[in-house]
Amino acid sequence: MGSAFLRSIIKLSREVLGFSDIGIIGLNEKPRSDYELVSKYSELYEHLKTTVISKHDWAKTIIVLIWPYTPYKVHFPYGLGVYSAHYKQYPLGRNSAQLLSSFIEKTGFRSACDSGIPVKAAAFCAGLGKYGRNSLIYTKEYGSWITIHTLVTDAVFSYDNDFSEIITDCEECTLCMDVCPTKAIMHDGELNKGRCLREYMLPKGFVPLEMRKLMGSCILGCDICQIVCPNNKGRYAKAVLPPDDEVKAFDIKNILCDGNNMDNILDYIANIVGTNYAKKESILSAAAIIAGNLKDIKFVPYLKKLLNHPNPPARAHAAWAFAETDGQSAKDILANAITKETDEYVKLEMENILLCANASRNHSESDKPGN
Repeated sequence: MGSAFLRSIIKLSREVLGFSDIGIIGLNEKPRSDYELVSKYSELYEHLKTTVISKHDWAKTIIVLIWPYTPYKVHFPYGLGVYSAHYKQYPLGRNSAQLLSSFIEKTGFRSACDSGIPVKAAAFCAGLGKYGRNSLIYTKEYGSWITIHTLVTDAVFSYDNDFSEIITDCEECTLCMDVCPTKAIMHDGELNKGRCLREYMLPKGFVPLEMRKLMGSCILGCDICQIVCPNNKGRYAKAVLPPDDEVKAFDIKNILCDGNNMDNILDYIANIVGTNYAKKESILSAAAIIAGNLKDIKFVPYLKKLLNHPNPPARAHAAWAFAETDGQSAKDILANAITKETDEYVKLEMENILLCANASRNHSESDKPGN
């Protein structure tokens, strides 16, 4: 099969595979004679090309695939961990990308489905979207409610030649910056990842105190900057809740109750958001943080039990959540837990909780009449 005919088939496969758009980037030709005049585009294209060639020296073309989805509402029923539809949809889009890659290989060309390519730069260079101030890619039809996937192949396709000289349409709009709870979005469109809540979702380690309190009931993902974006309003108006049989896997009480025996829940969560996110200790820590933000006394027995969990971050987050929910009864239990604690960071966290509790009690007593 000739490469020109294959290119046509790939373009026509868009709807069959579930993609809203497919873009082509040739690595052996300049996209347009004037592309060097657009400095940001030139920078992105050259970085993209260098990255691909360093990983796949045989590659001649990048195929960029846009997978659209309907977002979830931000308010889930009480007691459920909130998660973004992005994490459910990404594996679905990747599966379709792998199907296309396999098809290309059957025609006699090499192909690889590569998630290590800077996909946002690829989508922009392919003319499929523009950057938002929040650093995400926005398409005309679906806004930023998309996942982006890339393939590389040694088939030589003509460039789509449809890039934009305008990298963003945001102009003076700063709504995403204004609502970001951690002020992670910079005015120049850069994202301070160390400040973004997404970086602390389903944590492997200890989550800073400031970030815990801002997570609310979110277990995976933060869509605030996308929800307020004017380019997303029409699409977010169609937001839905996940199916009932799906969200039950994110019931905080059930997660905390199961504790060490979470195999069934983990399998179910893995089927929804992928195995990368279905890690027992991370899910337990996230559930404990959500319990601390809900401050519901019904979680206390499970948080007490979690103080003996073998994972240090899970113990630390449970101690914090316990104190946030029932500070008075937490003092004696945490004072005893400190004597058995072997991890220095967890011990320090417990000590700080007790110091704050004692300082609060002394302040309250000093405010009584006669003092």
